[in-house]
Amino acid sequence: MSNFKLGRVLCIIFSVSVLISFCPRGTYGMDGSQVEAIIGYENELGKQFIIENSNNINHHFNRIAALAVTIDEDVLEEIDDSENISYIDQNAAVALSNNVQNITEISEVEMGEMEQWNIQSIGAPYAWEEGATGNGINIAIIDTGIFPHSDLTISGGFSTVDYTKEWLDDNGHGTHVAGIIGSKRNDTGVVGVAPESNLYAVKALDANGEGTLTDLLEAMEWAIENDMDILNFSLSTEENSLALKDMMDKAYEEGMLIVGASGNDGENVTYPAKYESVIGVSAVDGRLNITGFSSTGDEVEFSAPGLNIVSTYLHDSYGEGSGTSQASPHVTGLLALLKQKHPEMANSDLRAELIKHVQDLGEAGRDSFYGYGFITYVPDDQTAPGTVKNLKQTKSSTDSLSVGWGNPVDADFARVHVYMDDSLITTINGADASVYTLTELAADTEYTITLYTEDKVGNLSEGVSYTAKTAAVQSDPDDESVVVDEKNDADSDELNDGKAAESGKESHNDAASQVSDKAAEEAEQSGQNNAGSTGKHQEVNADLNKKVTAALPKDKDDSIENPSVASGESQSAAKNGEPANDVQSSIGGSPDSAKTEGSSESAERSDSSDIADPSDNNKSYETAAGNQEKAEEKPKDTEEPDQNSEEGNMFTRLFEAIGKLFTTLANWITALFN
Repeated sequence: MSNFKLGRVLCIIFSVSVLISFCPRGTYGMDGSQVEAIIGYENELGKQFIIENSNNINHHFNRIAALAVTIDEDVLEEIDDSENISYIDQNAAVALSNNVQNITEISEVEMGEMEQWNIQSIGAPYAWEEGATGNGINIAIIDTGIFPHSDLTISGGFSTVDYTKEWLDDNGHGTHVAGIIGSKRNDTGVVGVAPESNLYAVKALDANGEGTLTDLLEAMEWAIENDMDILNFSLSTEENSLALKDMMDKAYEEGMLIVGASGNDGENVTYPAKYESVIGVSAVDGRLNITGFSSTGDEVEFSAPGLNIVSTYLHDSYGEGSGTSQASPHVTGLLALLKQKHPEMANSDLRAELIKHVQDLGEAGRDSFYGYGFITYVPDDQTAPGTVKNLKQTKSSTDSLSVGWGNPVDADFARVHVYMDDSLITTINGADASVYTLTELAADTEYTITLYTEDKVGNLSEGVSYTAKTAAVQSDPDDESVVVDEKNDADSDELNDGKAAESGKESHNDAASQVSDKAAEEAEQSGQNNAGSTGKHQEVNADLNKKVTAALPKDKDDSIENPSVASGESQSAAKNGEPANDVQSSIGGSPDSAKTEGSSESAERSDSSDIADPSDNNKSYETAAGNQEKAEEKPKDTEEPDQNSEEGNMFTRLFEAIGKLFTTLANWITALFN
């Protein structure tokens, strides 16, 4: 080889060596590794410097002065020394605040949507009563996306992950968070805190619940550019990214409210909740105690329900999950209610307003566990309804008590809480009956019943109490003694009834016999005085017998054919159950009038001066006949209120008429022969 050719080869080798020494090694992947980073710049020179030294520009952010790039690691160290560069962040991993495995799918919700402990405990229904439902408030749920669900209305979405442009949830976490914020009030499944808010699915995490800082920043930028009002982050990262802080601060400056889960490692608060522009949220259980998994620290601003929360899930199902991921959407929803209620307030003012709607737990004021306290909506109306009126015991037994009362007339009166001895027994809606029965109580025991009224926004009145007592158990008597006493009483009653019946029977027989004997005696006397008058006397006597027969009481089944037959009269009296007094009374008008013989003899000894006028005799006869007709007209089966008394009066009138008739007849006959 000539010297000329050798010189040319050496010159080429030298030139290539020089060129290689001046070229960035990362550009060709030589002697260095490529990394993804987010680089912020101070000015246009810094921006151009990043572009010239990067292998690839992955995203050019519009809201913050930064670029997401792929760059050689060695060159990255050189760029960091430039005064035109603000910061360099590695594209760190971002993940869910809790794993999706903590969400258990359930086929149906057992409790009604208004019975969910988380919704009731934060007082969301009170805000709804005032008309605050989140209507018109745009909420970006930056998560795994949202799966379509019958209990959700999704207003739109966006995806920042590389493998899909769809915002559909392929994990389930984002759908669960969305349901806590805005499930519809449709009496089906569950209900969200702000059921009429506009939900936007911003998918920044993949099916495994993982993503990158770049994906997160892109999602936030979309939210800012699309006028979201509130951003919810139920995710975390351990890395303190200046780019992330810059984006959070930018969103806050633009008027957005940002809510972040504090984390689930039980230790320090994670990012982004740790930033000042973000509202950090810890989780409590149903007893409002901080959960063991909840991260705590000075950055916690509020606490919310985070244990066993039921919400929407994949494929139109429901799921139960726990974590600060479930706590933060409660705060997001309540902020939506306040923003609708106070549209004139800036985000910083709303953040301060939320402090007025807390229950201070733990140490007084703000602490590292509960922040300012547990969120619970406090309505504008702070006036309690009137108390119940006229609370009283309505009835009682040995094991139950019933109380009644009058409800107040307040327009916002809603319900009555019934307590027994300071324990809540039941709650009765104001539209239901104002009476309640307590059962399974002890006998002969006093109980204090207290009633508290509540209005539609939860104001409670002072209680009204009443002390009621159950009935005592009656002691059991000696069964054998009772049986003996009852038997003796029955025997005594039977004996008395028998005696009364026998007495009535004898009295009735005597009365009938006396009437018959008197008629025979007067007939015989008349026969002695005037044999010629025998025919007329027999005619009168026959007529008399007819009157007596018609006047005597008749049995329902058998009639008395001959009043002079004592046995027939006795049977009739016995059948009708006539007492002896009544028979005696019918004969003589008094207990002593049974002595009819004396009355008859007195009538016979009457002298001629006492003879009545024939017209009087006719009147007496007509009276007897009238009584007979009345007796015949009276139906046999007619039952009077006091039948014995009525029959006694009839007998009295009858025998008075018969007596007068016999006296008049005797006097008339005597007068004929004198």
